[in-house]
Amino acid sequence: MKTRLKKKLAKKTGASDRHQPGFQSNPASSTALLATECWRIKKLLPELSENRKSLVLKSCVERMISELAKMGVEIEDPEQSEFHEGMTLRVALFEETAALAAGKRMITETLEPAVYVNEHLVSQAKVIVSVGTGANR
Repeated sequence: MKTRLKKKLAKKTGASDRHQPGFQSNPASSTALLATECWRIKKLLPELSENRKSLVLKSCVERMISELAKMGVEIEDPEQSEFHEGMTLRVALFEETAALAAGKRMITETLEPAVYVNEHLVSQAKVIVSVGTGANR
């Protein structure tokens, strides 16, 4: 009875029983997920600056990122870079803006960073690109 309940709960929550024989995890995707979540926390920290405990959290995240770097993991955030065709990233949205010169394209927001393991791309960045419609400058 308990086993059926566990399986039902796992299906409902999307969890899987990783202790079952035959379960294969993908180390590269697990590493990319860990790196991405560290990046998310680091990016949110400035919003928590009023809380004194944010300094402890910042220190913890920096240590985790440092340990990932020692293992050959690099987190790359392309935000504020100029966008060019052929870049290895996923564009979630192209949005027009008069704040940029006509035709100029800038990555204005990173939704997920690029993650490299031993200099091999394991997860592409997911970004929003602003496309200029303003006067040429």
